[in-house]
Formats: sequence, structure tokens, C-alpha cells
Amino acid sequence: MDSILSTLNGEKRVEFLNQIATELRESEQDKAMTYSFEADSIAKELGNNSARSRALENIGWIYYRKGNWQKSFDYSSSAYELAIKENDKLQAARLMNNMGALYYEQQNHPKSIEQFRKGYLLATEVNDLATRIRSLNNMALNFTQSGQQDSALYYATISINLNKDAGSPYLTSFAHRVIGDVYLAKGRYDTAQVIYSKALDMARTQGIKSFEAGILHRLGNSYLLDNKLTQAEETLQYSIDFCRENGYLDELSKSHKYLSQVYTKKGNLKDAFYHQSEFLVLNDSLVNKNNRDRLILLQGMFEQDLANSELELLKAQNENQSLRLQATNRYAWIIGITALIIAGLGMRMFFLHRNVSKINHDLLDQQSKIEEQNQELERQSLELKAINETKNKLFSILGHDLRGPIGQIKSVFDLVLKNQLDKEEFFELIVFLKKDIDSVYFTLNNTLKWSMAQMEGFEINPVGFNLFESVKNTLDLLQASIKEKNLVIFNQLGEKINVFGDPDLIEVVIRNVINNSIKFSNPGDAITIYSEIEEDWLNLFVLDQGVGMKQEQIEEILSESYVITKSNLGTQKEKGSGLGLQLVKEFVKMNDGKIEIESHPGHGTKFCLKLPLLKSQIS
Repeated sequence: MDSILSTLNGEKRVEFLNQIATELRESEQDKAMTYSFEADSIAKELGNNSARSRALENIGWIYYRKGNWQKSFDYSSSAYELAIKENDKLQAARLMNNMGALYYEQQNHPKSIEQFRKGYLLATEVNDLATRIRSLNNMALNFTQSGQQDSALYYATISINLNKDAGSPYLTSFAHRVIGDVYLAKGRYDTAQVIYSKALDMARTQGIKSFEAGILHRLGNSYLLDNKLTQAEETLQYSIDFCRENGYLDELSKSHKYLSQVYTKKGNLKDAFYHQSEFLVLNDSLVNKNNRDRLILLQGMFEQDLANSELELLKAQNENQSLRLQATNRYAWIIGITALIIAGLGMRMFFLHRNVSKINHDLLDQQSKIEEQNQELERQSLELKAINETKNKLFSILGHDLRGPIGQIKSVFDLVLKNQLDKEEFFELIVFLKKDIDSVYFTLNNTLKWSMAQMEGFEINPVGFNLFESVKNTLDLLQASIKEKNLVIFNQLGEKINVFGDPDLIEVVIRNVINNSIKFSNPGDAITIYSEIEEDWLNLFVLDQGVGMKQEQIEEILSESYVITKSNLGTQKEKGSGLGLQLVKEFVKMNDGKIEIESHPGHGTKFCLKLPLLKSQIS
């Protein structure tokens, strides 16, 4: 292929690059991306908008396959504008499929089907068989997701019949997978297994690993529902190894889920619990990512709509300005001609002039109203952005950090209620449940404190109080976590250290800082708590021997911007929300304090809270 490229230049090179990028974009995405960017660069120099549209369409599709929906939307939109400009109906049909896929990820199936149907009609008009088949397959997939199985079967069957002329194994494999989904939904498991197996052979023949991963968990689930547990176990275990090796997280999550159900039916509760836990961790992460990506894509679509609205507004302003100039010129000519012809029409000219002034005044009023509307649109855009940011934070906390532990607790109690878990197994799992409950309690407490701090009218109540008591209360509360890791706590804080601030907020700060030290300490480590007085400040230090942090993490925590940092797992896979450090930063700032952090990876962390001393303590 490279030897062929070395002999090509100009239009022929662009055409060949676009062709091989289209062929490789499902199997060798990085190489296809490189070819597409080169094609776009050359086509831009040549002024070939159709070729540019084809290159940008390939780039948009590759970003879609990589899960970057915002970039996919941006490139596909640009490609569509170029296709419409050149009246390239075939390229527009392909891009309708790109846009339909993005609506599919938004779970807006009616809108997605509408885009694919437009693509099918355009492809039919220009007699492009491959794009017609692709559009039919995508419509069938959306009908299965919206529960319209008969419609899905109808469109998939049409696709297969058309594909006899095209001879594309990939497109046929896709249609067979959709038909397998239909028969699975109808409870015809044997038929679904035969069709899935046929689609799997086609995917392997083509070497399309992503498609193979999408079929494996479906085939395993059909065996599970048909009570063919041995075949289900073998297929799903292979799927887990295959998906983990190739990084297909969504398919890996589903494989863990179905394999957990297989082991439950076999009575192997230990393996069932393991795979259920793996499913919950992966699924929570994927749900959180998908919610975030959907919000980013919605924001991008909203911004494009807002830009279009502003453009229409500018057009209206220009039209008003043009009308005003035309009216002024018209009346000026009338006045001038009238003055030359009949001097006696001077009074009439006076009235005409007054009318012109009134029109100008009205136009100025309209322009003022348009400017006010622009300002209102900008304000609403900022409000929507703030709402989306808050929604992102709540999704991250409630969706990821609460549902996972509660889901595991529910799974265990479901097993108890079904008499599938004996007393010995229950007490074996109760240790894990206690850890999940502690995690939920800690996260809920942080979330409630953060929510109160965001409420309008929230006030702090600073008083003088004993810092030693706050530290002692925190250590008592976290005693279970300390004992579990066999940590040694050196509390060298003086018993009569008094500071000035809100005791409730400062105790939340101390609890989160010490909890972080426990979370990232290794079993048997030591944590030292001590203080130093520096002029009007009390410096409270929490020193641990844990995993430490990189300088980039420290800068992110101490930044002035409002950031909920990504929470890493503790040394024993303890979870967190990332909200704790934001609470520490906000509450210390509310109490006129400061934060300093020293840390190196692998050498522990020293966290310093600078709090105002009580005046009597200073003297």
C-alpha cells in the first residue's frame, strides 16, 4: 500500500487515501486516522470540498468508534456542511449515518431512525448500495433497542437481500446479529444461537475484533437463557479474556454480568459474587462516563444551536439596517426632488422629515431590544452551563459512589431472601458489607455538608474551640478503618490548643484529611498528627507514610478553580467521591484558613492546615 502511495500525487492521492481510510476505519483505526488527516490537508490545498468532506467523515466516524462523541459531532457537522455546499448527495447520505449514530448514543431512537432513513433515501437516489445497506442495518438496530422487533426483522431482512449483490461479509454479519437480537427477545433461543454463531464466523473471517466482542456476550446470554450452562460458561469466560485483552469495557461488563448469573444457577456463589462485583465496578464506571459524554455532546449541540440563533439575529439586524438606509435614501430623494420642483411643498417636506425621524427612532428602539435579547441569551447560556456542571458533580457522586456499594448489599440480601446463602457464607461476606456501608455513610455525610454549603444564605458560626477534641472525635469515628489496616497513630497534639472558627466545619475538614491518610496508607504504616504555632496561626500537620502524590495532583487540589478531583482507589481498593478534598478547600477558606501539601510518590504525604489561633491563645 505504501509503495502505491509513493507513486501518487494530487487528486489521485487524495482519492486513494480516502478509499483505504474508509476500508480500514473499523479494523485499523489509528492508520485510517493518519490517512484521513493527510487526505484532508491535500484536499484543502487543492480546493476539493467533496474530498475534504469524505476525509472529515472518516475522522468523525473513527472518533465515534473511540467514544469521543463531541469530536465526532464536530467533524461530522463540518463534513456535512461541505457536502451540502457541493451538492454531494452520496456524501450527505454517509454523514446522515454518522449523525444517526450520535443520536443513538443519546438513546434518542426516533431521531436516530429519522437520520438513518434520510441517509437511505439519499443513497437510493444516487444508487449507492453499500450506504443503503448500512442505513437499513442501523434502522434495524434502533428498532430492536426501542422494542419494535418486527420492524427490526423487516429491515434486517431487506438488508441481507440487498447485500447479496454487494457481497460485504461485514454488513451481512451486522444484519445477522440484529436478527439474532430479535429472536433472543422473542424467546427463540436455539434460532438466536444459530444466527449469532453465523455472525461470529463472519466477524472472525473479516478480523473485526470489536464486532466479535459484541457477538460473544450475546451468544453467551442466549446459552444462559436456554439453560445450556456449560456452553454459556465457556463462551462468556472466553469473552471476558478476549474483551480484557482488547480493551472492550462495555462488552467486558456485560460478560461479567451474564457469567455471574451462570454461576448463580450452578450454585457457585463465590464465583457469582466475584463476577457480580466486577460487573458493578465496570458498569458504574461506564454509566458515569456515558452520562458525562452525553452531557458534553448535548452541550456541544446546544452551543451550535445558540450560534445558529445568534447568526439569525445578526441577519435580522443587518436587514433592519438595510431597510433603514433604504428608507432614508428614498425620503432624501423625494425631499430633494420636491424641493427643486415645487418650493410650495416645503410644509409637506417638513412632515416627511418628521416621519423619517420617527422611523429612525423606531429602528433604534428595535436595535436596543435586539441587544437586550442578545444579553439575555448569553445569561441563559451561562446559567445552563452552571446547571450542567452541577449536574455532572451530582451524577458522579450519586451515580458512581452510592449505587455500587448499595447494589452489592442488595445482591447479598437477595441471595439471603432466596435461601441461596447459608449462615457461614453470610458472615464471610458481612465484612465486605460493613466496608461498603461505611463508604456510603462517609460519602453521604460529605455530600450533605457540600450541599448545605452551596445553599443560598449558608452562614458559618466561628467561635473559639479546642482542636484536640475535634481530632480525638475524628480518630474515634475512624477507629474501625485504623484497626483494619493495623495502623499506628501518633497523636502529638497538645490538649489545650484553641483555634477560632466553625467547629462543625473544621471537624469535617479534619475527618476528610485523616481519612485520606488512612485510605492511602499501607497496612502497618504510621500516621503522625502534631501542631506548630506560627505568629497568629496554628499549623496542624497530618503526616503519613502512604503512596504519596504527584506534583500535578497537588496543583489540581490547591487550584483556585472549583474542581471535584478524580478519586483513586485506596491501598485496599477503598472507594471515594473526590468531593472530600473540595470540602476541605471550601471549608478552610470559609474559616480564613489555608492549605499546604508536601508529597512525593511512594514516600507519603504531609498535609498542613493553617487555622487562625484564638486571641487568648496568642497572648
